[in-house]
Amino acid sequence: MKAVVFDLDGTLVTTRAEYRYDVVGRASRDLRRHADQATIDAFWFGADRDAIIRSNFELDPPLFWTAFARYDRPDRRARCTTAFGDVGALAKLRRLGIQLGGVTNAPLHVARTELALLGADHFGAVVVAEAAHRIRRKPSPDGILACLDALAVRADRAWFVGNAVEDIEAAREACVVEIHVEGDEHPLHTGVRPPRMHCANSL
Repeated sequence: MKAVVFDLDGTLVTTRAEYRYDVVGRASRDLRRHADQATIDAFWFGADRDAIIRSNFELDPPLFWTAFARYDRPDRRARCTTAFGDVGALAKLRRLGIQLGGVTNAPLHVARTELALLGADHFGAVVVAEAAHRIRRKPSPDGILACLDALAVRADRAWFVGNAVEDIEAAREACVVEIHVEGDEHPLHTGVRPPRMHCANSL
């Protein structure tokens, strides 16, 4: 193994549940929509948020995202986001000579907030999935492959660590070893073939 690439939100950091309920709830009310906690969870953790906005909120995504941005501000999110207690593993991996990378579907301002908590210097490369840079969101393998390219590490010498179905699917498409970190906030859906490595609560 030469590199370990991580998902960020839900894997290395967590945002308090009340934050998502407040932000999505306010945005929904502005647009005269009701969103219960189950609907908000489906949106927050979903791989295709635009599709969820269309189906669950019956709104055009740009309209919803404009309302969402009024409340999802970097300063507010930063106050509600913390690193998990086991992120000391990052420093241990670096001391072993293993390169670290990050791949996230989150917007750039969210990724910056999370990296500030983790210590951006731990990561040799971080890829934010953005259409403008032709990086499709996970479960596409684009982000993982771009990260490995930046690290100059082959896929068969890398692991990808994530907490969601789209993380596992992206890792498999990229032909890297997938590691699922089990957490309370986003359990692995049933019906998905178990990952090749599975860790409970800790790296």
